[in-house]
Amino acid sequence: MPYGAQIKLAIASQTAAGSGNAVALPANVGSFHHMAVISEDVGLTKAEIISMNLTSRFEQGAVYDGIAQVNGTLSFEATPKALGLVLSLIAPEGTNKVTSGSLETYTFFPRTADNSATIAGEPFTVYKQYSDSNSAECYFDCQFSKLTLTYAQGQLLKSQATVGGGTRMINGVGSAGITLDTQDLGLGILWSVASVSWGGGAVGNMSDITVSLDEKIAPVYTLNGTLAPYKYTRTGFREVTISGNMLFDSRSVFNDFVAASQRQLLIYSEARRTQVQSGYYASLLIDIPQLKFTQLKPGANGPGEISVAFNGRGIIDPNSNYTVRFVLANTWAGY
Repeated sequence: MPYGAQIKLAIASQTAAGSGNAVALPANVGSFHHMAVISEDVGLTKAEIISMNLTSRFEQGAVYDGIAQVNGTLSFEATPKALGLVLSLIAPEGTNKVTSGSLETYTFFPRTADNSATIAGEPFTVYKQYSDSNSAECYFDCQFSKLTLTYAQGQLLKSQATVGGGTRMINGVGSAGITLDTQDLGLGILWSVASVSWGGGAVGNMSDITVSLDEKIAPVYTLNGTLAPYKYTRTGFREVTISGNMLFDSRSVFNDFVAASQRQLLIYSEARRTQVQSGYYASLLIDIPQLKFTQLKPGANGPGEISVAFNGRGIIDPNSNYTVRFVLANTWAGY
């Protein structure tokens, strides 16, 4: 009987797109990073084509397989090592590393150009196995199309990474000895060690905030002799957005919304349970240099304290030339 508690899910970065660059198992098992997840549904989906011909009967016509695609979402508590793995694949540019003792600090920016003519994002291979199976599923040329990070009072930092494409290994793969990660155990990031800054001033009245990076990646199908996509492309502009709720005990942010002001948003958090070296913890900084609130409408709903839902959008900063930057510090030597 398979239990979700015993799933093995791992990801390995590819050097390039194409079946020849898939990370083969079990020979290259050491290239895979184990990821602990809350839930996942990465897999092969197939559309159905039903014949519309009228055949003198009430039953529907013949049924055929339609377009096929690998997709799904990984939901996980964002620990330092796992978060670095995902960021290195969805925001791989500028991944310069600064080493100070055992502390490794990475800076991640979204791509400024597509990876290749057939795949927009950074290609990687996904392996997953259920505990009582003698074989596993493996998908290559996967790419992340969207990442969300949610801070909420009373909770650990949670993340969702959307897989927006890939190809299934036709016959799956054999069971592989994935090394289970223990480095991140106990390194969850609590809401109580997260701080929010808007325009250089601390904001302490937010009860939750979600940051989303959406690359707008989707498959393109052609008459290429297969059910699989011909390539993956961008369907729109990259979007960096925020959403959340705040108590309406200050009008400063609301006044900026009315005035259409654009200011820098910074969210800083640490994994405080264990120091990575004396005086330092694993940490994450999210930097949106120019943010504009697009919705912030106070309203009363019952006798309790007023909480206001808000939305905002990252605007390209002409001075820094980016809409979002992630700075991650942990002890992992490289991705």
